[in-house]
Amino acid sequence: MRWRREREDKSALTEPRCPFCSEVFERPCDIPTELSFFYGGRCRCGAVYGCDPTGRNLGEVFADTLAFACDDDWDRAKELEEGKDYQIKELEYSPGEHRLLPGGRGYQGIRRARAKLIFLRIL
Repeated sequence: MRWRREREDKSALTEPRCPFCSEVFERPCDIPTELSFFYGGRCRCGAVYGCDPTGRNLGEVFADTLAFACDDDWDRAKELEEGKDYQIKELEYSPGEHRLLPGGRGYQGIRRARAKLIFLRIL
């Protein structure tokens, strides 16, 4: 008997919309910063988003996203408090299709490493 990988239902993929304003956002890209580059983007509403293609480096992506939202002012970024100074949302993402994945689960509820987007909005 040959093992067969089940295919994901593509109808479960959703349009890439900002969790703060519901506008469609652009595919993440490399944005030059003072130190190197930031892989993410900016929504029309002012929210910024960073992408972790592996889904396993969220701490660094969060820090970079917060600094990007503060115009590369790392000192200011360190002083901000979640809920008081900014809001944050984490989303599952399919970079190939540029789509969001609902529920954060793979096929039949199996958790798999996926790209993550961190959306952040300064209040």
